[in-house]
Amino acid sequence: MSSVLIALRRLREDRVHAIGLSVLILVTATVFGVAPRLADQVADDALRGVVSETSAFGRNITLLEERVLAADPAEPLKGVEKEGDRLGDRMPASIRALVSERRVVIDSARFRVEAKTQEPTFFRFRIQPGAEQRVTYAAGRAPIGGIRRIDLPDDLRSLLPQLDPASTERVEVVHLETAVAADALRQSGLTLGQRLFLSVDGGDPLAGRRPGVVAVDIVGVIAARDPADPFWHEDPFLDEVSRRWIGGDTRYLDVGALLPVDAYPSLTALGTQFGLPIRYAWRHFVDPDRLAASRLGATILDLRRLETTFPTTQVANAALDHVAMRSGLLPLLVGHAERWASASALLTVIAIGPAAVAFAALGLVAMMAARRRRPALALVRGRGATLGQIVRAVFLEGFVVAVPALGAAILLASILVPAGSTRGTIIAATLVAAVAVGLLIATALRGTLGLASAARAARDDDPSPRGVSARRLILDLVVILGAAGGAYLLRERGVRGATGAATLPGADPLIAAVPALAGIAAGLAAIRLVPIPLRILARIAGRARGLVPILAIRRAIHGGTTAAVLVVLLATASIGTFSAAALGHLERSGTAAAWQEIGAPFRVTAAVGSLPAALEPHELPGVTASAGLFRTLVPVGSRNLRITFAAVDLAAYQQIVAGSPVDPATPPEMLAARPPDGVVPLLVSPSLVTRTDGIRMGETVEIVVEGYHYRVRPIATRASFPTIAADATFAVASRQQLKAIHPEAPLSPTSQLLAAPDGDGAAIREAVAPVALGATVASRSEFARSFSDSPVTAAIAAGIAIAAIVAALYAALAVTAALALAGAARSTEVAHLRMIGMSRRDALGLAIVEHGPTVLLAFVAGVALGLGLFVLLQPGLGLDALVGARLPVPIATDPRQLAVILGGVLAIAGVGIGLAAWMQRRGVAVAA
Repeated sequence: MSSVLIALRRLREDRVHAIGLSVLILVTATVFGVAPRLADQVADDALRGVVSETSAFGRNITLLEERVLAADPAEPLKGVEKEGDRLGDRMPASIRALVSERRVVIDSARFRVEAKTQEPTFFRFRIQPGAEQRVTYAAGRAPIGGIRRIDLPDDLRSLLPQLDPASTERVEVVHLETAVAADALRQSGLTLGQRLFLSVDGGDPLAGRRPGVVAVDIVGVIAARDPADPFWHEDPFLDEVSRRWIGGDTRYLDVGALLPVDAYPSLTALGTQFGLPIRYAWRHFVDPDRLAASRLGATILDLRRLETTFPTTQVANAALDHVAMRSGLLPLLVGHAERWASASALLTVIAIGPAAVAFAALGLVAMMAARRRRPALALVRGRGATLGQIVRAVFLEGFVVAVPALGAAILLASILVPAGSTRGTIIAATLVAAVAVGLLIATALRGTLGLASAARAARDDDPSPRGVSARRLILDLVVILGAAGGAYLLRERGVRGATGAATLPGADPLIAAVPALAGIAAGLAAIRLVPIPLRILARIAGRARGLVPILAIRRAIHGGTTAAVLVVLLATASIGTFSAAALGHLERSGTAAAWQEIGAPFRVTAAVGSLPAALEPHELPGVTASAGLFRTLVPVGSRNLRITFAAVDLAAYQQIVAGSPVDPATPPEMLAARPPDGVVPLLVSPSLVTRTDGIRMGETVEIVVEGYHYRVRPIATRASFPTIAADATFAVASRQQLKAIHPEAPLSPTSQLLAAPDGDGAAIREAVAPVALGATVASRSEFARSFSDSPVTAAIAAGIAIAAIVAALYAALAVTAALALAGAARSTEVAHLRMIGMSRRDALGLAIVEHGPTVLLAFVAGVALGLGLFVLLQPGLGLDALVGARLPVPIATDPRQLAVILGGVLAIAGVGIGLAAWMQRRGVAVAA
């Protein structure tokens, strides 16, 4: 009990250092406690950001049913809403909890306008409750519902083949009032107030071949108040005319016609009369804010269950009561889960480095706190105190210092980041406190385990350095070999521990710690090797006249803090370099993926078939070069293996992509105007020549493209080719060479690859739209931005930046503590040197020369280690899953990033050296 009381009294007398250590534990435990909460919040934000940024069709859930639900006389849609409730109850509870609201959309079959129009025009009627309040009437009035019928004109009786041509009996048809968009009237030539008779379109899968006629009055011209309103589900059905292009110059106009809710009985009457089903779409709007990353796995499982309840198969011609689901939410979440697993694994690898630096700083500060008490503890030990009494006393001191800081850290972490894992916060903060107490015990007991060492520690707090023991060398060797083995495992198995049996959902902690262990191993190796060049410098300095260089270098060789400074600065430089390399690689991979996906700065792709001949690429705004791309499926080999066959204007395309990440380095024989021997050379995927049912390299075979026979020969392989899926089996030929063999073969481009400035995208789209209906214009720069601006990429960048800042701050603290210890230990020696004429400037130079070589060595070795680790471990980090493609991207470094790392290392070392010099000057000559 007396030892405990003495410990408490000693803690009270040394309260300044105790408070300082307590504050450090508080800050470190708060940082560690915030980390899991922040990780949860970032994961939630990334998930919600991905879902929010996707289209309404991709994130929401739509249930489709084709039948006729009876209209209620008082509330027309009562039965429809009841059916929606019934179907909604069949959804898993967790999925229902994600839905913020439900809207129903009711569509009729498609009808053909039996009147003279500028182009064949078709109507599809829609009832969408709530649309009346979200549209404006540019002309006319709102349609009126109710059941009305009018007589069918005699000249249209042929539209109903079931009628007797000789009969003169009256035939009544349903009469509706509707409103359409102004664009529909302009493109079709119809007019406001016109009465139309429409026949059922036999080509509509919803109607089948059922005959039917309906009369329609166009009474209003509508426009959406806010087309971006989530209510519209990003569906421009009522606001824009869609066009169907069926080949050649034939195109159809499809018009969405709005009916009031009161017209639903007429729609059901129409369905009953002609046997036409009605399509009901219950749109379930998913609220992204209700998604949680912690429940992502369960949500995916429930979505899979939902797909078994409501299959995603086509509903056309389905049996009664068959319900289908339309939603891209499941593949969206599955893809995000895979990307986020790779992202979190990468962040885990990077975060372990700052954690190790933080513990190093904590240990060095604990050494400073224990240094003042060590002589007293050694004296007590020398006077007969047992080791247990000393351990209990130091443990009590650590408990008093750490526990209040621990409680405050947990509370502060919960306040700073309200949402997140409380359990993770408690575990992480407690780990810091436990390590701090353990470090206090370990540092305080140094030199007091034996009576002889205790007596020596009581006399002198700065014992002379001794050689490295064999046991220490063996321990160092074990750590180095263990780090090398871990690096091999990380490269082979990946950070998530992928094996032939399974893959972990997150990072394997042991494998993820490999970079940090490699940094420690490199530091240990550097500690053992750095005396070699320093001894050479010592011999050179010994020939000079000054005392400062030789004395400083000998300090560096034999001093006790050089090792700590070297390890911490080396770890900091390697963490910064590794993080910068990862960020740079992600950026370059995103650029390469954009080139791979688009194939050029811009790509124009036909919606169906080939692009029209009227599209002249060189006339498009800003286009400086273009290359046509024809793509189809072709059978090859003895077993008719179907491969992706691309015919490209290779000479022009090579100029567009020269020097880009996807430059195919086209063989010269493929750039000739025609093949010299009549055999077209091919650029093929490796899978085509390695498959047993493929074709061999250099083998001449015959293929048929659009009915024309060609002899072809593979001459080179490429792992990928722009615009072709990475896992596809493909062959690429020169379009000019194919045309030279058969000039009459059309080989009309299905895509045009364009070189143009990035800012001309809008002008190109505007020029393409009227010429190539439905064609899409994809931009490489926009695709690259979609990757760099994605929530997952942003989370990785933010995580790496935070980790680098935390590592730098703790490195500064660790180096400052280590050099302060050195300065305090050297104060007596400097006082002696001051007595024989050393100036204050020489004292500062002593600290600079002692630690300067160590700082530079730490930077050079840290940069080399960081780059080497990234090159070695990059295949196992899962970066390909983040990019979405496995593309060869060269490892490169940005000199500006290296300059920032060097500046940080020098700044950290500068502060520490300045403090060490100040501590050295505190020695009083008379006392010394």
